[in-house]
Order: sequence, then structure tokens, then C-alpha cells
Amino acid sequence: MLKTVAVSKNQKTGPIAVTYRSGAADVFGTCPKTCGLLPCGKTGAAEMDLDYVRAVVDAVPRQGKAWTYSHFPADQLPFPEEGKTVINASCDSMDEAVRAFSSFRPATVTLPKQDWKSTEYRGVRFVRCPAELSDTFACNDCGGGNPICAQPHRDYVVAFFAHGPSAKRVGTGTGGCYGSSGRVSIQWHHTKDNGAADDAQAVREFARSLPSGSLLRHHVVGDMGAAL
Repeated sequence: MLKTVAVSKNQKTGPIAVTYRSGAADVFGTCPKTCGLLPCGKTGAAEMDLDYVRAVVDAVPRQGKAWTYSHFPADQLPFPEEGKTVINASCDSMDEAVRAFSSFRPATVTLPKQDWKSTEYRGVRFVRCPAELSDTFACNDCGGGNPICAQPHRDYVVAFFAHGPSAKRVGTGTGGCYGSSGRVSIQWHHTKDNGAADDAQAVREFARSLPSGSLLRHHVVGDMGAAL
């Protein structure tokens, strides 16, 4: 199930185009069952939906940029290409992020809250998401119109620090997904109940409908699994 929003009101993304993806039976149904942020008792998808993955890769606004994040293993994700949606390997530890980076996938990592802005680990540079350093900075401000998460061949890992009511669970293997509560959860459940069932077709049509030069963040919440 897919929900599309042409102009988001999310403070972190800013007024850009976004999507939400949910399983038909459970909001976590598109997330991989191996995701370390899954709340206890939730079961995710066993495999990726390859038709949907291909649709997302091609779903880029004309002359624009598109990106997303996936908790599926990095070696299962498409290699980045110029002009295509950048699919970031979303990692749960710095070691996992280094492995993803070393496999030539753009990588991000979600970590328990810390105090650094940039650091180096095992020879790889980690740079904190700029939107987390200012309440007035969002994705539409990032990279001068080319957000760092949308850059396919960057030479560093983007780090996010845990946020939301479940933040203390991040890194413990017992959950921590920011979509499990709050406003994002409301949007996610609305997606499950009202989103487009043919999500591959919906995401292609949505990208084509956006004005030239638009920024598109796929999956504020949700992933690319074969939906449950």
C-alpha cells in the first residue's frame, strides 16, 4: 500500500514530495524481518519485492532527485546509478555501515544519540545528517538542491541519531523504529487503510506527476519488501 504526498509538512524533510509504504495487513509488512528496529512481536517481509524495487529505482522526477533507505542487506540492494533513485543501505551499527560502504552502496546508519558531528571509524568517514543539527534545516536545504542522501557516489556514511519515543531502544535489538508512534505512525496507519494497492504503478505515476526539478523522498516509513 502506497501513500503519496506532493508537498510534505514534515519538519525534517521540508516541503518536498514524499511517500509512505505499508503492508496490507500490518504497517511493518514491507520491512525486512531482519530489521533491528522492528518492535517485539512484529514480523516483516522475508524478501524484497523486485517489481516494486525496479519501479522505485526509475521513479525520479524530471530533472530532479530521488532517494530512499532500506534495511534489507546491502548486498541485495541495486548499485547506485546517476539519474536513478539512490537506495541507501540503512544500517544498525557502524561496522555494518562500513561493510555496506565497502560493497559500493551508499550507506547510512542510525545510532544511539551521541555528541559528534563528524568522525572516522575503520578508515571510513561518518557525517551526521545536517538536518539534525538545526531546527530550521531540512532535506530541501541540503546539498544546495542535491541532498547528500541523494548523492550516489559519496565518500562517507551519513549518520542519524535516534529520535522519537522509542529512541532508547535503538542499538539494543528490541525495536526503536521512529514510525512506531507519533505523527509518522498516524500517517503509516492511514497508508495501510487507504493507500494505493498497486504500489509499483502508483510510485511511477507519482514521480511523473511532479514538477520538473522536484525532490522526492521515497518511504518516510516503510521499505521494499514483498508486502505482508
